[in-house]
Amino acid sequence: MIVTPMSGGKHIRRQVFALGCIVAAWSIFVSHAWAQALDRQYDLHIDEETLGAALGALALQTDMLVLYPYELADTTGMNPVIGRFTISESYQMLLRGTDFTGGLTKSGVITISRIELSDGRDQEKAMQRGLRNRLLSSVSALLFGAAGASGAYGQDTDETKEGEGVDEVVVTGSNIRGVAPESSPSLTFDRQDILDSGVSTAQEFIQTLPQNFGGGSNEDFRSGNNDTFGSSVNLRGLGSGSTLVLLDGRRLAPSSQIGDFVDISLIPASAIERVEILTDGASSIYGGDAVAGVTNFILRDDFDGIEASFKVGTVTQGSLAEYRTNLTGGKSWGSGNALITYEYFNRESLSANDRNFSRGVLLPNDLVPSQERHSVLASATQNVTEKLALTGDFLFSQREARSDFTQNSGGVVQGKVFRDVPTSTSYSAGVGMSWNAFSDWFIDLSGSYGKLDNEDQFDRITDGLPTLRRNTTSELWSADAKASGTVLELPGGNVKIAIGGHYRQEEFTFSTDSSGVLRDGEREVSAFFGEIFIPVIGPDNALPGIQRLEINASGRVEDYSDFGSTSNPKVGILWAPSDQLQLRGSYSTSFNPPALGLAGALDFGAVAVPTSFINAALGLTPGDPSIADVVMLNVAGTSKNLEAETSRAFTAGFDYQYEWGRNYLTFSSTYFDIEFEDRLGRAPVPDNRNVFDAPNIAFNNPELFPVGTIIFGPTQTQINDVLQSLDFPVSAFFGVDPLNAQIISFVGVTRNLSRTEVRGLDFDVDFAHESDFGQLLLGLNATYLTDFNQQGAVTTPLVDQLNTLHNPIDIRLRGRVGFVRDGTKVNLFVN
Repeated sequence: MIVTPMSGGKHIRRQVFALGCIVAAWSIFVSHAWAQALDRQYDLHIDEETLGAALGALALQTDMLVLYPYELADTTGMNPVIGRFTISESYQMLLRGTDFTGGLTKSGVITISRIELSDGRDQEKAMQRGLRNRLLSSVSALLFGAAGASGAYGQDTDETKEGEGVDEVVVTGSNIRGVAPESSPSLTFDRQDILDSGVSTAQEFIQTLPQNFGGGSNEDFRSGNNDTFGSSVNLRGLGSGSTLVLLDGRRLAPSSQIGDFVDISLIPASAIERVEILTDGASSIYGGDAVAGVTNFILRDDFDGIEASFKVGTVTQGSLAEYRTNLTGGKSWGSGNALITYEYFNRESLSANDRNFSRGVLLPNDLVPSQERHSVLASATQNVTEKLALTGDFLFSQREARSDFTQNSGGVVQGKVFRDVPTSTSYSAGVGMSWNAFSDWFIDLSGSYGKLDNEDQFDRITDGLPTLRRNTTSELWSADAKASGTVLELPGGNVKIAIGGHYRQEEFTFSTDSSGVLRDGEREVSAFFGEIFIPVIGPDNALPGIQRLEINASGRVEDYSDFGSTSNPKVGILWAPSDQLQLRGSYSTSFNPPALGLAGALDFGAVAVPTSFINAALGLTPGDPSIADVVMLNVAGTSKNLEAETSRAFTAGFDYQYEWGRNYLTFSSTYFDIEFEDRLGRAPVPDNRNVFDAPNIAFNNPELFPVGTIIFGPTQTQINDVLQSLDFPVSAFFGVDPLNAQIISFVGVTRNLSRTEVRGLDFDVDFAHESDFGQLLLGLNATYLTDFNQQGAVTTPLVDQLNTLHNPIDIRLRGRVGFVRDGTKVNLFVN
């Protein structure tokens, strides 16, 4: 055996080995210091060819002890390790693809040994683990700086163990094992990143990201559809239904009155291992609802020991306080592991009186509702044989929210106090099987079930009478089967493919005690998909100016029981002119049917009201004296003739990294261009004016709205057609007769519009400096929207929605300053 000491000097066989044993024994008593060293990232430059020389450089640059068999010292073929990495990442990258594997003892000594290649299983394991850690480290470092790419993942184990099965490499955005879609822009945050951010919940973490729009379906925005105060992911502001949310790669039952988003506030933050976000269209991989991107919450699955934590937080102004506590227990053995965690979360409400912009309104009036949540996660993995692994997990969450507010309507104070108390209960379970059929070919089978029950009690506190009860039930079954592996060897690397199929059933109902069932839908979806990864140029055939050239293409054919069949492709290209710079681009299309709550809507209704009342109540100016005091039939709800949305997305960007001395810099940028056709929504009103002002605008400028949106002087037949199409009787105010309507407005109807355009730029800069006093980290992550336009019809002009009420703003930034010294870390964020 050989020990490479901290000096990285010559191989001094037995004497140095004895010294190494003494030092290793002594280090047991200072394991805390070693634990800090394992989490630390080092500036590494290791390009030695032989194993002995490479490990000597590793020992010298990390101040770690390395033990390895002496007879292996002259073995060639080591991989270069250049950049910022943790100890575990460094030796895994160094040994990737070789006949060796590494480990870390509890006393902090790196041990290197030869892999026994009885069936190729262990070698595949070492290669896949090394690739996974390299991908997670590099992507995370681009977003949160060097400290964000922790290789230890908190206390979760990530070492090579005797008899352990193959790690399943699952990268969001691809169905091929061990292949990351680097041609598409993506973000990866590990457990340490979430802890460093200081947030308490999954939704709080997502809302810190500039790529996510905080409006729409979120707990602090009381909208008509989000009656449970749930929170969604809304990439680019394209709508909650345009971002697919996954839990460990599988779908969850949606929430809200229309079933258009997954409520991420039900996912316990303490159970999350990492978050992977693909900010690019991925319908060719996951299906139609992955239009704006995919957010995948990966749960903890490999923890050994017991962990308890308590977190408390408050605001600088007001009484809002929040508490989170969790208890986690896990056990790992040679062929598997099991984990169970419980989390309790409680947060008080935030009163409007605690903020300057809302102070003065009638109280009570909550800006942010109170919440109380209980969550339980259980997961297990077992390698049945060396080639067969089984997995399973279960997640239960129950949340009760409460919001009090005083009603103000039409400029007249009503003085009625209401209390909204929604209760959400979520169940999610998944099972999977992974079989190494032969060589590097794997067959994966999985199934999942999800159910969400929402019960909302809407009470009138003024007189103590119950006002309204609303119930939502959402249920989803799914099954997936896929196979992936190498089909061809090229000079640039292995050509890999994945093929598979998907099937799911969805059901959704929404009802109230006063109106009965308002939405009732069900859907069956079947799909076939394929993907190919082609490394045209790689390390073995690199050319000047072309270090890497890779093509990733995928396609998916889907059949919807209610909206027919569709096929959608995606192609991505990655070109790396040098080790420091890589250029990328992607193009994709999508086909997204309406959410079940819209497809099965029974909410088509109308209100007949005098325009004189509307104009006076809202302070509007009549477009003409002839329509100043007439009956208007205002139609709202969901159109009966919805079609699926279609879109195309284009991205182009680059990633650059450079290091000098003890400094490390990364810079990345992505341009995105997304265009929707038949976008679901309501007709945009110019200048974001009130929908009731639309007839006044249209009277003088009818071309500003799609044809038929506002009808002046309708015929009796047109009035009768509207009244007969309603799902419930028209509501008439002030004794007006709907049959005498002089205006029919469809502005409030959800339907397919012509087009929505979104263009912008993401950019991220991170800098790290290592000094004798500690590590300084600086970072800036930002999104700049250049265009956010909506068009009602091809005959109407584009309406700019940027920086308007309930729509995205043009620029969002998140800056970071961090300092790390020994076991202390301090972070400051500015949004």
